[in-house]
Amino acid sequence: MLLQIETNNKMNNIKEIAKAINSIHTEEDICSFFKELLTETEINTLSKRWCILKMLSNGKTQREIAKDLNVSLCKVTRGSKILKDKKAITPKLIQIDKGD
Repeated sequence: MLLQIETNNKMNNIKEIAKAINSIHTEEDICSFFKELLTETEINTLSKRWCILKMLSNGKTQREIAKDLNVSLCKVTRGSKILKDKKAITPKLIQIDKGD
């Protein structure tokens, strides 16, 4: 029961954060929001995950990425699975970032 409550609260919190980000009108303010909300380590992790996704979408191999970014192959494989998921929003966002 407690796990279910924690899961519901987590999803409610994610929805509230998404709503807050959606209400922000400039990239600068979104960056400020992330800097205020996240620790430096969390920002580095988020940045590295985005790099993994971009590198995968640009055709780099999983092993090259793991070596270049000094991350586990599991982290890179997770990114690969996201990009292959037809329902995922991330591949669309990567294409927007690339300007395609």
